[in-house]
Amino acid sequence: MDNIDSKNLGLGQTREEAPPAQESIADHPATTTFLFLVIYILMIFVRPQEWVPALLDWPIMPVLILAAFVFWMFSANKALQAPQFYLLGLLMLFSPVTVVLAGEGFSAGLETFQDLAPLYLTFMLIAATFLSRRRLHVMMWLMVGGAVLMSAHGIQQKLTGVGWTGEVPILGRMRYIGLFNDPNDVGLSLVTALPMAMHLLRISRHTMMKLLLLICIGTILWGIKLTDSRGTILALGAILGVYSWRRFGIFRTIIAGMFTLPVLLLLSTRLDTIDPGEESAHGRVEAWYEGLQMLRENPVFGVGFGLFGDHNPLTAHNSYILVMAELGIPGYFLWFAFFGSCIMMMYLLQKSRKKLKPAWQILTEARLQGKTDAVEFTTDEELPEKKVLAPEDQAIARVLFLSFVGLATASFFLSRSYSLQLFLLCGMAVAHYQGTRLRNPQEKPYRFFEHFWFWALTSGSSVIFLFFTVRLLLSFV
Repeated sequence: MDNIDSKNLGLGQTREEAPPAQESIADHPATTTFLFLVIYILMIFVRPQEWVPALLDWPIMPVLILAAFVFWMFSANKALQAPQFYLLGLLMLFSPVTVVLAGEGFSAGLETFQDLAPLYLTFMLIAATFLSRRRLHVMMWLMVGGAVLMSAHGIQQKLTGVGWTGEVPILGRMRYIGLFNDPNDVGLSLVTALPMAMHLLRISRHTMMKLLLLICIGTILWGIKLTDSRGTILALGAILGVYSWRRFGIFRTIIAGMFTLPVLLLLSTRLDTIDPGEESAHGRVEAWYEGLQMLRENPVFGVGFGLFGDHNPLTAHNSYILVMAELGIPGYFLWFAFFGSCIMMMYLLQKSRKKLKPAWQILTEARLQGKTDAVEFTTDEELPEKKVLAPEDQAIARVLFLSFVGLATASFFLSRSYSLQLFLLCGMAVAHYQGTRLRNPQEKPYRFFEHFWFWALTSGSSVIFLFFTVRLLLSFV
């Protein structure tokens, strides 16, 4: 942890955060970690090693993330006070065990660990390094920039038939390269970045920057249309619905939804084909059913991490069912609690807090009630600390919460249980929670075991919900 964050430990600090130039020598490793992570996240979206001939097959990504980890190990402080670090660590250890018990052998289990290690490092380093608001805004710019880059690539595909990477559309749907070769993966990145672009637009003070962000938002929306992903459109609708509900109330949201639905239909040519009897939708429901049968037959260890395809020709098309089927109930609990607690943290931070009344108001009310002897203070300075978060912290929490709404919605229709977008967003959420607590020491920490039974009940209820949902959908086929 660096001085950017430690400068803001006390309550009542100014809104401006200490510039990087004020960091001490002892904190330079953390600063270097941050710089390597910025380059790493940039490369996640640009991916030159996959389309620039001179860089083909260069191990750019492993080198960057390992370099960031090495420098982080030498940093002065390591912010690992959130339960998600340990939940994900347990999941990372449990997943290879399921592969070994499925009969794939120890080497396959080791390969599973190696596959998950970069995801864990990405989450951990972001969560432990991006603690200041300024750094989170940098992360948002990277996410928005990546979304604009992929959208521009898709627009080029639409206009010329091929993008600058050499990639072409699939069935008329735009796509990128590498991790984003599927239109659904592109759509997942675009829809989670959209609330961040809106937030950056809101806090921007310069006209030219606002104009740039408006162009970015328009480009992302065009990109969402070009993905023609039904899950992405539904995720966009969920984001708009939750935002409207919390800002304007349920009644106005319902009215606005009546006018918004036709617009969402225009963004996808496939949205009006959602029907249990439609061929694609029927295949998804069948895959969901098979996944639940795998869970039923292997409730403790599942069929093994990454082995769903060995038991069904189609992928699960549902991130929740995929984890249930492959990792069983214990693994699903760890994954669900990890994902859900990140969302819960952002929900708790954005909740409005009641401000303590000033001393003069308390004195006046007490005198009117004849209780002046019970009042022992006369100035605001003698009041207890006010447990009110800075508006900037609450605003960032709202933005990340909306991005989570989009991610959780899209994940219901996609097999993206271990997508990099999920770990990037979870890393941002945990970083913001830890950073907010550093700036507000009186903020109560999120202790997992205080919420253990909540997550046990919620994860169990989600299994039951999916079971009855699949049974209901199958009855319409």
